[in-house]
Amino acid sequence: MRCISRQFRDTGADYNLSPEQWLSTETASRLTGATLLGDIVQTVGQVTTPPEGARFVLDTNNARDGLLDLPVLGNPVSDRVSAKKTAQEGDIIVSRLRPYLRQVALIPPGASELLEQEHFYCSTEFFVLRRKDGGDAAGLVAWLLSEPIQGMMSEAATGGHHPRINVDLLLSAPVEDRYLDPKFSASVSSVLARHLQGQRELLVLLRHSPGLRVGALRGKCAAAVA
Repeated sequence: MRCISRQFRDTGADYNLSPEQWLSTETASRLTGATLLGDIVQTVGQVTTPPEGARFVLDTNNARDGLLDLPVLGNPVSDRVSAKKTAQEGDIIVSRLRPYLRQVALIPPGASELLEQEHFYCSTEFFVLRRKDGGDAAGLVAWLLSEPIQGMMSEAATGGHHPRINVDLLLSAPVEDRYLDPKFSASVSSVLARHLQGQRELLVLLRHSPGLRVGALRGKCAAAVA
């Protein structure tokens, strides 16, 4: 078990006594890198209510280990009417809730054309990160999923049954240059885009296969599991 001590006068203006705060800050201080994440990306906090008929509204379970997972079966049109954050192609979405679940994903290049929608609506539990220079952010997905960053995020989570992290911790963390290499980012981006393309192709096949009904397929899956 790790422990840490602080003088009361060093706990800040709000006298923060949370061990999670100080343990994660100590971990962050050991990270290496020449550029802070906050110098590379901006957080996008625009919130709106999705219009009627909005498709592929993203919840936290749609982000997994860098991959954007879409519902292959069922209706892609959401019936949710609550306010959502807006994101666009090229953005990274990071769940602030239960960070140990690694719910991080890139909305990869080509997503807008592939899914026929310009904007994406996602849970307010997501941080939406967008590169300030408009460059490829895919390499940062690998950074966010790296062991040191995941460890820092897990340590920082507070809130009992619904532990969350603060985006300031991420923005103040340094990023190693290798995660900003254009060739590396392009390689990661290509993999993530192919994953989305594969899901879309599977969706089309399932919806247009002769004699195949989605409901029947669900029944077979349920029977197999049982």
